[in-house]
Amino acid sequence: MTKKTEKNPDRPAKKKPGLPGRLVTLALVLCVVLAVAAMTATEGGGHMASLRRWLMYGDSSSTKDVYTYAADSANRYGRLGSSLLVVNPNTAQLISDGGELLYDLSLGMTSPQLSVGKRYASVCDVGGGAIYILDENGLNRTLETERGLQFFSARFNRSDYLAVTGQKAGYKTSVSVYDGEGTLLYSLDSHDNYISDAVVTEDGRSLLAVTLDTQDGVFASRLRVYDLNSHSSQPAGEAVIRDGLVMDFRCKGGRVVSLCDKRLTITTLKGETLLDRAYGNLHLHDYALDGDDFCALLLGRYQAGNICTLTTYGLDGQELASLELTEEVLDIAAGGDYLAVLYGDGMVLYHRDLTEAARLTDTDYAGQLRVEEDGTVLMISGSYAWRFLP
Repeated sequence: MTKKTEKNPDRPAKKKPGLPGRLVTLALVLCVVLAVAAMTATEGGGHMASLRRWLMYGDSSSTKDVYTYAADSANRYGRLGSSLLVVNPNTAQLISDGGELLYDLSLGMTSPQLSVGKRYASVCDVGGGAIYILDENGLNRTLETERGLQFFSARFNRSDYLAVTGQKAGYKTSVSVYDGEGTLLYSLDSHDNYISDAVVTEDGRSLLAVTLDTQDGVFASRLRVYDLNSHSSQPAGEAVIRDGLVMDFRCKGGRVVSLCDKRLTITTLKGETLLDRAYGNLHLHDYALDGDDFCALLLGRYQAGNICTLTTYGLDGQELASLELTEEVLDIAAGGDYLAVLYGDGMVLYHRDLTEAARLTDTDYAGQLRVEEDGTVLMISGSYAWRFLP
């Protein structure tokens, strides 16, 4: 029962501000709005990103917020609120900006998959029977399969809609969609196809599912779109990726970016193909799909070696820029309009057109990167991580 708070009758009522006061307030608001609009419009919003970094972290061109954790080659990392979430088969730890360990949960998983939404994160034991839903306070809830069945994946979108893919008795695969509070919104049971992965679109209206199939004697992937409001099991749209098995994908602004074993594709939710970039004789070295309206692909002539080509593509399928690299690349990551490349002797932050935005020479043995929308780079080493503010 909700308890209402009574108003204090002895407290004098506040006087409404007069017209001059309201005009001054309105003028200040207009000045702030115009200043934000001007900074957003100039230099591709770079000034706005700098303002956001300054408001959140203070001075730029420095390192902030050192996070310390146990070294483990199986560690997975994500940002949950303002803290760093570190997950491995044994534990899930949340570490605050100040370095405080907020919680340390025991997992006991074989192959944990981490997905982070807005307020929640999921840790799915791929091939196992448990999914842990975490928030900033710890374990929020747990999803479990029936005995002997397995989960394949669990993905949050940015609005905390969770798509869970797994086995179900009597079917090849099943996908369940939950809202942020854990309420089941939609269920899809597949009789004829194996569904390997799924996610809810950013607007929360559709489910995008990746199915495994064959076409003309070769393996193929199908991207099927289902209307969550209709509760129909018939797809509203479909795209076929011939001779390509989807290993990772992102859905943004009505576009689906699919990273396959033999190609990179960009398709619409209606099934139109905007980009089909086959690797050919080149080898996939790395990729980044988390940019706001672009993705990046790193291909090399040899399976092992430093001679590679870094290319960025817009979500319309057009190539944005290309850069020939001869240095060792340890990791690449995208966020907002930025792409970070970790070389053996430093880190370079690029814009989406591969023009340089910032450079860091001392990476202190970092091996992984995460990039936030404002260009802040999380440098991750074996047992600690820190932010670089460009």
